[in-house]
Amino acid sequence: MASNFLTEFSSNSIILERVTNLNAQHIDLVHCPICCNILWKPVACNLCENSFCYQCIEKWLFEQQEQIIEYIDNDNDNENDYLIKSLSLTRCPFNCSPYKERKCSPLLTSILSKLTIECRNKLYGCQEILLYEQLEKHEEEFCQYKIIQCSGCKQDMFKSIFDKEHLLNCPYIELECKKCQSIFKRKDKHNKFDCMEQQICLLKQNIITCEQKSLKIFDIQRKKTDILDEKFAIIEEIYGHDNDTDDHDDQQTNKIINSIEMLTQLFSFQLIKIWQIMIAIGLIIFILLI
Repeated sequence: MASNFLTEFSSNSIILERVTNLNAQHIDLVHCPICCNILWKPVACNLCENSFCYQCIEKWLFEQQEQIIEYIDNDNDNENDYLIKSLSLTRCPFNCSPYKERKCSPLLTSILSKLTIECRNKLYGCQEILLYEQLEKHEEEFCQYKIIQCSGCKQDMFKSIFDKEHLLNCPYIELECKKCQSIFKRKDKHNKFDCMEQQICLLKQNIITCEQKSLKIFDIQRKKTDILDEKFAIIEEIYGHDNDTDDHDDQQTNKIINSIEMLTQLFSFQLIKIWQIMIAIGLIIFILLI
């Protein structure tokens, strides 16, 4: 079994004593061989199928990488040793190589989901006992006995005190003005004059940004216009014909335009009967064939 080399545990580590309904037959299944606590957000090795806490196996692999980097820095010229250590970077704690991560078995997921666990803040007074999948949300968001450090004065206190009293009164907490978007501490003054001055600065920045965007758009449109002009010039050179040919093309064009105008006048803003549509279509075909 892998040795327990971790000196620091995740705040989410669940010791066995916190589980209130753990079956003795399941202890080996639900404990992490690295931290020796209950598996938390586990993943498994694809070869040996042993499961580990996600953070534990990530740290395990990271520490192996540090070892090989230290080995390289020592300028060891033994190529075979280097290759062996390089391959070991992807070994799992049970010496499987290469280590490939996969999801845990449905059986393990089912067993973990049924565990009932005491809140980690029980020491401070929390009496909640929660299912495995509810634990994190409770401890991070809802537990009133969670210890929180104020971002302003850096004092530690219960979440219940912080939310109800301290958050609204601490003079060192940073606030943001919704009008001018400036950030200031509660104890500092933010009067209307300062707010207006900051709003003017923001407005100037927005104007400059809009001008820059407008110039870019104008430049793009100018380039498009130049390209179209070049294309029209090429078309005029390619399709330049004698006057007779031009006259014939003009006549054909006029016939088409006249037929379209007649059709437009016939259908414009009126309900047309089927026989009127047939006559119009026939008229266009007759004109084009002349």
